[in-house]
Amino acid sequence: MQIPDEFYDLCLYLHQDSFYVYGTDPKDIAAGAIRHMSKAQKETLGAFLDALLTGNYSDDELQEIYRRGDPEIGFRGEELRYFLRLVRTTIDRGI
Repeated sequence: MQIPDEFYDLCLYLHQDSFYVYGTDPKDIAAGAIRHMSKAQKETLGAFLDALLTGNYSDDELQEIYRRGDPEIGFRGEELRYFLRLVRTTIDRGI
């Protein structure tokens, strides 16, 4: 699977200070992590997330893909799927 740079960018913004900078609500973290992306970057990230979330990826496979981005915030099992959906929804809302 080809992982776009925009996914790595998302993961870069998921750092140890995210809770301090964005807040503790997952919706705020999702919005904060994509805040500095251009519209084109968000579109590419959204298309990639669509492929991840509609594909037949197990929770372990999603974790493996997520870890390739080297984020400092971890999610377990269904939490990761939920968070990625939040990011996708946030992109759709134009934030």
